[in-house]
Amino acid sequence: MTACGPIAGAEPSGRGLAADKAVAAFYQPDEVQSVHLSIADKDLKRMLAALPELIEVPASFRWRDVTVENVSVRFKGNSSSNPKQTHKRSFLIKFDKADKDRRFFGLRQVSFDNGVQFGSLFSEPIITDILRDHGVPAHHCNYARLYVNKEYRGVYVNVERIDESFIENHLPDVNGALFKVDEGGPGCNLQFLGDDPALYLKTFAAKTRSARKEPARLVEFIKLINKTDPKEFAKALDAKMEVDDFLRVTAVMLFAGAFDQLTGWNPHNYFLYHDAKRDRWRYLPWDLDVGFCETAFGKIKVLDDWNAAWPVPATGAPNPLLERIVADPVLLERYRKEARKILDKSFEPERLCKLIDVKYKLIKDDLKTDPFPHRRVTVPGDRSYDDVVDSMKAFVRKRYASAVEQLDKPGERPKVERRPPGLPPRLVAKIQRIQKRAEEMQRAGQDVAPIAKVMQRLGPAVQAGKFDEAEKIADEALKLVGEKEK
Repeated sequence: MTACGPIAGAEPSGRGLAADKAVAAFYQPDEVQSVHLSIADKDLKRMLAALPELIEVPASFRWRDVTVENVSVRFKGNSSSNPKQTHKRSFLIKFDKADKDRRFFGLRQVSFDNGVQFGSLFSEPIITDILRDHGVPAHHCNYARLYVNKEYRGVYVNVERIDESFIENHLPDVNGALFKVDEGGPGCNLQFLGDDPALYLKTFAAKTRSARKEPARLVEFIKLINKTDPKEFAKALDAKMEVDDFLRVTAVMLFAGAFDQLTGWNPHNYFLYHDAKRDRWRYLPWDLDVGFCETAFGKIKVLDDWNAAWPVPATGAPNPLLERIVADPVLLERYRKEARKILDKSFEPERLCKLIDVKYKLIKDDLKTDPFPHRRVTVPGDRSYDDVVDSMKAFVRKRYASAVEQLDKPGERPKVERRPPGLPPRLVAKIQRIQKRAEEMQRAGQDVAPIAKVMQRLGPAVQAGKFDEAEKIADEALKLVGEKEK
């Protein structure tokens, strides 16, 4: 079957019943999908030759008996932009590039994430399942075997995109404003910088027409967070934001150890959505590929420095929204009640460890031939999928035990040490490239002692929050492994 019916003719405003059923099947959580991309050899070569630039080329997309011709495809993500990467690359497919009204059962885009950087084959599907189970709108995720020109590329995370289609299908105002915070930047922690919208443009990317037309609304919301009188804060926030859902997201991120978020150490990887009909804001987490590790990168003490009763990380960056919630007795108590319900329902170790096993069982056979580095960057000791799963389970048990104790006896708020946030994504990508290349050199019998000597200087620089210095050290190491800085 070629592109016809609900694919070619779906209205931009939504999906019909048949399309809803098709999308539910496409993201069925207990089924591994098979997706086929056909890309002309010359175009595939162009994609590779252009790296680190990510260019779009035409392709054909097939799922089950549905084929969509003339889609747009490109690589996506930091790991996939590395020209020397030898493992699988992530893909983004756009159905509406050639025809703005064309949809794949109501979807404008789909993406297939390689799960290479942080072991996200497990984190994101589990976390998004839990969010939706607690009534929080979240993108769907499952697994897919991806074939490119009939060649098996491995197991990918099939991730629903947060875009205009997501708004149409999951949120109340189809014309709502959507802003994305990707790499961070000025104001990414929702710090008020001033009344001029231009101060926030580099950080909050406008993803819809209404977001581009009225950026002042975003500034008003950030100003409310920072400048409202403490006595009026809870009432004012409730009037302008889906607060209970944000409290639920905060608890889920904490229990899952998903630190690479506004609610954790790194204020990025999220969307803000404004429902103009009701004048209310919603926080949407994104890129949930880190989680379920006790200490990340050997530096970020996810378990020790993230108290379930006081959800502002003890060593994170300033966080105006969470600080004001913690400072308000009524909001803090609301958070703790939501957190306890979520902990008991979704993070009880026996239940959650079974869920991890179920996810692993779904893809275990396919992973045997998957060209995936069997490790986690966040936990270098995890050298196989069995290690990753065992490590995740160990975290689940420790997190649950500490969270129960902390919520039962909150005590005084732990001392906050205002250290810089966790590693910037750009620095993380460089470290990953250095580690991978050094491993290859070591296997080839080459001397890696000079690289190790340089990298010994990187840890203290990161610990001191001197990220510019750390980047220079990483660039020095990249030269030693034969790569150029980006």
